[in-house]
Amino acid sequence: MREVTSLHLARIHHAAIICADYARSKRFYTEVLGLRVVAENHRAARDSYKLDLALPDGSQIELFSFPGAPRRPTRPEAQGLRHLSFEVHDVQAAAGELTAQGIPVEPLRTDEYTGRRFTFFADPDGLPLELYEAAPAGDLDALLLQLEGALHRREVRASPARLEELLDDEFRELGVSGTEWTRPAIIEALRGEAFSERSIADFRVERMAPGIALVTYRAHRSATEERPAADSLRSSLWRMRRGRWRMVFHQGTPLPAPA
Repeated sequence: MREVTSLHLARIHHAAIICADYARSKRFYTEVLGLRVVAENHRAARDSYKLDLALPDGSQIELFSFPGAPRRPTRPEAQGLRHLSFEVHDVQAAAGELTAQGIPVEPLRTDEYTGRRFTFFADPDGLPLELYEAAPAGDLDALLLQLEGALHRREVRASPARLEELLDDEFRELGVSGTEWTRPAIIEALRGEAFSERSIADFRVERMAPGIALVTYRAHRSATEERPAADSLRSSLWRMRRGRWRMVFHQGTPLPAPA
């Protein structure tokens, strides 16, 4: 028997989809599912579009259009790739978002082997898509601490794409200086900030309603050459949208410097 060599495959980089109506499918994957556009190219020689879309973890979908591409048989199920599955933190909330936008979603089911919930819907060309509930890596408190903490890291604050994934479209912030920030304004301001290390303490989560959570904590900003160290009380309102938690409001209250 031939010896099998290790390829050291890391993860699935992307899945490729061919659509019938490029504009319709682009709207579906970007506006309905909320995927981020990485690149868009029109290959004139083939009269073909190629749209690269990214999920928050970096995995991608390549959306293609080809003139005259045959329809995909979906019923009965054919051999080959069966469906594309998206992981969400709350499958019921994500399904509700789709239903509210007029997209039919199958009744929720439970995986008999993992105990996690899932459901199916379809893209504009009938491609079966699945929503699969994430394995609990902890509780909501741990998840929101992870997301809140990400917004204190240098690489996230310097990345407009990562900030757009974490901040809700309706995001507002009342800063420690009293300035009110919108989502575009805070993303632009963080491009050129003089970064200083930050830490979180006394982190608490209060569930306000289904899909709504308030977090409060004490933040410490380390001293730099430009400014001294500072402490503040922070509160953030997180909202579940499209199966993903995003910050919709943030407020900072400065604490007096120790005597």
